[in-house]
Amino acid sequence: MMDTQQTMISQTIRPEHHPHRVFLARHGQSASNCEGRIAGQMNPPLTEKGQRQALRLSTVLQDIRLTKIVTSSLSRSIETAKPTAERQGLTVCSLAGINEISFGILEGRLRHDLDHDSQNLLDQWTRDKANFRIPSGENLIDVRRRAIPALSRVFRENPGDNILIVGHRHTNLVILSALLGWNLHSIKDTTIQSKYVYELHLVPTPRIYTICLTGEARGRRLEGFLSGDAAMSSYKERGLGS
Repeated sequence: MMDTQQTMISQTIRPEHHPHRVFLARHGQSASNCEGRIAGQMNPPLTEKGQRQALRLSTVLQDIRLTKIVTSSLSRSIETAKPTAERQGLTVCSLAGINEISFGILEGRLRHDLDHDSQNLLDQWTRDKANFRIPSGENLIDVRRRAIPALSRVFRENPGDNILIVGHRHTNLVILSALLGWNLHSIKDTTIQSKYVYELHLVPTPRIYTICLTGEARGRRLEGFLSGDAAMSSYKERGLGS
């Protein structure tokens, strides 16, 4: 059954206001990722690896004429989008509404150095990301309530365009679930990695393609959703122009 967030999108945006295509990427590696630190809405910069990932994103998308680039207001998202914006002659539109989920009192903590009570909070959140809030933090439904209205406004203002969104692991999960009608509770453990960019066609029927950004498969566009380390060869390849 289609989840309620797809209804939210449909009620907010008429079909003629849908963008032509949405490209959804996660930011490159940040200093917090490298350290194993819980970042959430902290603002660490990209590492050198993250900067290389940002350049690869711009290279893979260079033959796609983007008309809008949207990021969160956090620097790791903006820095990831910058090479693509420069290559395509675009400015970056930053939206706080698509910032990463807040981990509340656990933000800034090292994952391997959590005390028993803090680890218990993180475990409870992991089991029920849609509903459980770490104190002073958010759950996925909270993220959906702020992210989807923010993107809906962008979509209405840019009908028929090719839009790149550079977001975060959990924000992107919420965006995918909303645009494709996936049940948020069922996909809460899905991994959104920086090595893929997702291409979404919203009308007449929502479709998703996975574009690889790394290794020998770089630039391949495959029909369907790919996450984790599944073999790229197990998916049907499509040309970027199709």
